[in-house]
Amino acid sequence: MKQAIAYYRVSTHRQGRSGLGLEAQQTVVANYCRQNEYNLIDEIIEVKSTRKQQYRLLQALDTCKHRKATLMVARLDRLGRDVEKIARLVKSDVEIVVTDNPHANRFTIHILAAVAEEQRQRISETTKAALDAARKRGVILGKHGKTLARQNKKVADEFAQQLSPMIKGLKKRGIITMRAIAQEFNRQGVPTFRGDSQWHPSTVCAVQKRLKQKQPITMKIQPDMVPSNENNLLFDDRSLLEVAFGDKALTIASINTNCDCDGYYPNPNDEERDTHQIPASTAAIC
Repeated sequence: MKQAIAYYRVSTHRQGRSGLGLEAQQTVVANYCRQNEYNLIDEIIEVKSTRKQQYRLLQALDTCKHRKATLMVARLDRLGRDVEKIARLVKSDVEIVVTDNPHANRFTIHILAAVAEEQRQRISETTKAALDAARKRGVILGKHGKTLARQNKKVADEFAQQLSPMIKGLKKRGIITMRAIAQEFNRQGVPTFRGDSQWHPSTVCAVQKRLKQKQPITMKIQPDMVPSNENNLLFDDRSLLEVAFGDKALTIASINTNCDCDGYYPNPNDEERDTHQIPASTAAIC
C-alpha cells in the first residue's frame, strides 16, 4: 500500500481550533486515501495566510522525500494561489495529489494555479471596491477595532502578570536569559498566550516588556540641602548658593546690600563703592 502525508491549511487560529475548514479537508483526504488504497501516515496542519511563507508545507515536502510518500491536499488553493510557487512544488521530486482533481497532471495543475491566482486578484479588487463604496456612504470602518485592541491588551497584560512570579523564581535560580527562560517554560509545559505554540526568546521578551510597562514610576528625591550657620549669609540654604555663585558664595557680603534685614554684616570694601548702584549679579563676581 502506498504511503501518503496530508497537508491542511487554514487561514486563522480560530479556524484551526474550531475545525472550520479543517474538518472538511480531513474528510476529503481520508475518503480519497481509503478509496485509492493509500496509507495516511501523517497529517500536517498549517495556520498561515497564503501571502506568508508556509513553513509547515516545506516540512511536509521534506517528510515526503525522506519517507517516499505522496503529498495529499484537499484542494489546489490549499497549496497557494501563486503560479510560480505551485510550479516549483509540482516540479519537485515529491508526488502531489489534489483530491478534488486527482487525474490532473503537471500541465493541468499549472493552469489551475493560474486560475486560482486570477481568482485571488479578483477577490482583492472586489473587496477594495466594496470598502471604498462603504466609505463614500459614510460607513465608519473598523469602529470596533480600538475596543477590541483595548480588550486584547488587557488580557495580554493579565497573562503577563500571572507569569511574573515564575519569571522571578527562575531568575533567582540563575535562569536569566530569554532563551533559557523559554526552554524552561517549554520543559515545564507552561502554556503560551495562544495556548497552541512553543515558547521562544521573542515571546519571553514580549512578556517582560509588558511587565516593565506595568511597574510603578518612582520619583527621584533630591538630597536634603545642607543648612549654613555662616554669619555673612542671609540664607539657610548654603548648597543652593554654592551652586549659584561657586566658591565665592561665602565671601561675598555685598550681594545682600540691598536687603533690608538684620542679618547683614558689612564688608570692609563696602565703603569704597556705591553698592546701591551695583546689581547683585555684578557684585557676585567682584
